[in-house]
Amino acid sequence: MKKNNRVRIPLFLTFLTFALLASSCGWFKPAREAEKEKVYTEEDLGDLQGTKVFDPETGEWRTVREVNEKVDTVQWKELPEKDFPPIMTDGAWSNTDNNNNGGSTPVVPGSGYDISIMLPFLANQASTSNIDANSYWAIHFYAGAKLAYQNFAAAGINLNVTVSDTEGSTGKMNNLLADNAAKNAEMIIGPYKRDNVKIAESFSKKNKIPLIVPYTAQLGMAKANPNYIQMNPSLESHCEAIAKHARAVYDTENITLVAQDKPEEKERFTYFQQANANLMGTLKGSRFREYVVKVDRNNQYEIDVLPYISQGKTSVFLVPSWSSESFIYSLLRALMIEQAKGENIVVYGMPMWIDFEQIDYEFYQKLNVHVSSASYIDETDEKVRQFKRQYFETYGTIPREESYLGYDALNYFGKMLQQYGKEFTQNIDRQPYDVLHGRFEFARIVLEPEKHKEDLNYFDQLENKFVHILQFRDFQFQPVR
Repeated sequence: MKKNNRVRIPLFLTFLTFALLASSCGWFKPAREAEKEKVYTEEDLGDLQGTKVFDPETGEWRTVREVNEKVDTVQWKELPEKDFPPIMTDGAWSNTDNNNNGGSTPVVPGSGYDISIMLPFLANQASTSNIDANSYWAIHFYAGAKLAYQNFAAAGINLNVTVSDTEGSTGKMNNLLADNAAKNAEMIIGPYKRDNVKIAESFSKKNKIPLIVPYTAQLGMAKANPNYIQMNPSLESHCEAIAKHARAVYDTENITLVAQDKPEEKERFTYFQQANANLMGTLKGSRFREYVVKVDRNNQYEIDVLPYISQGKTSVFLVPSWSSESFIYSLLRALMIEQAKGENIVVYGMPMWIDFEQIDYEFYQKLNVHVSSASYIDETDEKVRQFKRQYFETYGTIPREESYLGYDALNYFGKMLQQYGKEFTQNIDRQPYDVLHGRFEFARIVLEPEKHKEDLNYFDQLENKFVHILQFRDFQFQPVR
């Protein structure tokens, strides 16, 4: 493997040694930080829920778990580098003798490809005893992508993949894009943070290089850039998916939109109303009812759901809110009172609800709670099982959600390059494709309709519009039947 700038990430010397600690210590959970766009991030449901008690000192609910067995003592061991080579922050994977890093010969379908992966490994913030917690999303994404690369290599498909550490820095991002590895790439995967995505988008547009953005879900990051490909469905797509599913089962007059009295939450009603109008084929006609919950002088929620209960019918509530778990808890508690009276109630929420800790599972079960999700790993799928085996055999640990995402990204877009060459962006909206974490259904997004009227081929970016609808049953969220 070709290596540049041998800056070693100490994590990878012991990365596979303490894999069995992943579920108990949380070392491999997605990074969480205030400025990160965590709108669609979801945690696994593998941890058992303990008893929830209210802590009067913190004013928060906390989970109590009883441990009745002896706690293991962790023995750390540094693995030999010759057996477990470290990942270099700026290196390359190549299954060819000669890397095509120079020249600008157009790539044709079926030939070799130069791919650049740029992720925040944050090697500059690591030490021999401590790994920055924000590194793990990139690490697992990398690990999944590496397995996809190995599968391509085994099939004799030439991919020259350069992996770089953005360090979460705009300065480092600019330096990476000034390098020949980026300028000569047929495709770039990454980066992660929004400010670096903006920089990469400008580079992609100027140089007409496809940019695969795996995490950022905000529309409007790109304009008039058909090479900007957003893997993560936007909030608008989540709302559309919820509206479509609800309308397929229930009548519009029995569906109510609910949000807090906050501008950003009330604005989300527009996505649902527009989706409903599209389903009806007109902007006129029946609309979803809207209920905005206010707070009183004591900062308590003034919740009265009775006017929105359809007596003798199924009452459906679409709740595009997630910033306050206490609000969701209060709303569901009010709905539980009506459910106890014999009313049939269905609630649709957002993916962040999966991570809530205050809300009892009984609420989710009895209120028939559904949520949207960008990802769902079907443990019964044979391809998923094969990937898990391969991942464990390679790294000694189980894959996390971002591992599947990394694999799906390189596997799918590598195939698109092989089939269509660098112009694959003109074709992926015509080819839906099942992947391990769900499905890719890319669509051309037009943010400026007037320009599209002038040129029917005009669009601003590509977005994966596929969204899972998960229903809570058997004590977990799983796809609706």
